Amino acid sequence: MKIRIVLKTLGLLAILLGILMVIPGIVSAIYKEPLGVITFGLSSFVAIVTGLILKHYGEDSAMGHREAFATVSLAWLLAALLGALPYLFLGLSPVDAIFESMSGFTTAGATILSEYNSQGYWILNNDLVQSSLAYAISDRVASYLLHCSSSHTICLQFGIILDLKDMLAVKGTYYGLLFWRSFTQLLGGLGIVLLFIAILPNLGVAGRELYSVEGLGLTKEAITPRVKNTAKTFWGIYLGLAGLEALLLVAAGLPFYDSLCTSFASIATGGFSPIAYSIAKYNSVLVEAIVCIFLLLGGTNFIIYHQIILKKNLKNLFKDSEFRFYILIMSISISILMLWGRIPGYFHTQLRSSIFQVISTMTTTGFVNNFDYDAWSLAAKITLILLMLIGGCTGSTGGGMKVGRVLIVLKYTYNELIQNLHPKAVMVIKMGDKIIKEKTIKSVLLFVQLYLLIFISATLAFAITEGANPQFNALSAISAAASCLGVVGPGFGVVALDFTSISAAGRALGVFCMYIGRLEILPVILMFLPETWKK
Repeated sequence: MKIRIVLKTLGLLAILLGILMVIPGIVSAIYKEPLGVITFGLSSFVAIVTGLILKHYGEDSAMGHREAFATVSLAWLLAALLGALPYLFLGLSPVDAIFESMSGFTTAGATILSEYNSQGYWILNNDLVQSSLAYAISDRVASYLLHCSSSHTICLQFGIILDLKDMLAVKGTYYGLLFWRSFTQLLGGLGIVLLFIAILPNLGVAGRELYSVEGLGLTKEAITPRVKNTAKTFWGIYLGLAGLEALLLVAAGLPFYDSLCTSFASIATGGFSPIAYSIAKYNSVLVEAIVCIFLLLGGTNFIIYHQIILKKNLKNLFKDSEFRFYILIMSISISILMLWGRIPGYFHTQLRSSIFQVISTMTTTGFVNNFDYDAWSLAAKITLILLMLIGGCTGSTGGGMKVGRVLIVLKYTYNELIQNLHPKAVMVIKMGDKIIKEKTIKSVLLFVQLYLLIFISATLAFAITEGANPQFNALSAISAAASCLGVVGPGFGVVALDFTSISAAGRALGVFCMYIGRLEILPVILMFLPETWKK
């Protein structure tokens, strides 16, 4: 392991994040939030300095497989830690700040926020903000400027007037911070491999190997001659879809700010909303329809979109066996909820709730269009938990085990059963017109086994950490583990709306589950093997 190569890449990532933090700082300035501007200015400074230090101790060299896996694992961890700085500087505890940041970057959408204002926007507790580092810095700066000036207002360039008293105003809702929550989901939504391929110009062969792992080995070559060009192509499609959704939501009547944040969280299948009531706040069938369409698009393999663009033929979408299975699972789930879900209301209300909740859950987004889902039948809850475990398609922004892997396991099981009847039969597994190699099948089976083992272990761990909470039942433990590992967000019972009732140990466990689930287990496990670190 050439650790200095990893340090160089981590340094570049930290600098990039520091630069990107300027954007929510600008949003804070637009909404006249001095504390927000100070928070993101300080966070940006810390991130850039951290990046420069790491870059100084790093070196330029060809990256191998071990360095690539270490970079993937450590970079997501570094992103979550640096992304936690704005929350930390505004008064949240270290555990809560990291939880919210990790939930953002991994597109989980689970939150520890629980307070909101009369408009429904999330707010921070006043006492926490007044005890924060950002408030202390603002207090010192305002006191110094008041001492040096005879007036409480100072005229800056471009006609900007700084009200020193306003610097210490605790606003509750920090639009810059809420923008950062959604923005982190946009940054993390495309998946770990494409994110690093896009920023690592020297990834080379390792990049192709990682791309193959992400795509279940179904695509031997990248879709363009250079892997970096592939990443740029996907980012172009990704951002184009996010922009299109934002425009449609504005046309549907949403405020521009809400539309932007919602589009970030939708195409990333993240689920963070600046509104505590999520999509239910808008009570609009049109808004829900737009969001559902883009959730489906976010949960679909992005390679298909590239093929559609190249061949200008939508049939490629329906020719894909994974996509057909994806739609089939959703259709069956909606039917189960309609028949046995005990959803209140008339038929059209039940259908509306069923369709939205199934799509939101299977794409591992976590948006809700009603708050009655925790009162639905046990059959409905188990169905939704199974959808959390399955997740979206391979090569999508969704989490979970992925539809493609589940389909391969089912085909493998069928072949084994048939081979028991016909021992001499030669059986192969095909996805579309491509035969899946034995090596790929083994890796899929290994992944599914590890995923289910970690899910069971996490369920037990949640039951242990929350043992003192009498309201935390078996369904709460199961759904918390499935939700965090599948990066979904809300669960059932105690974690139906947020994780505020979970202990610090339980939140730390949630952070680890989101981390290992988003990285699809293997890179994190490799970090614990001594062979990974040998020279």
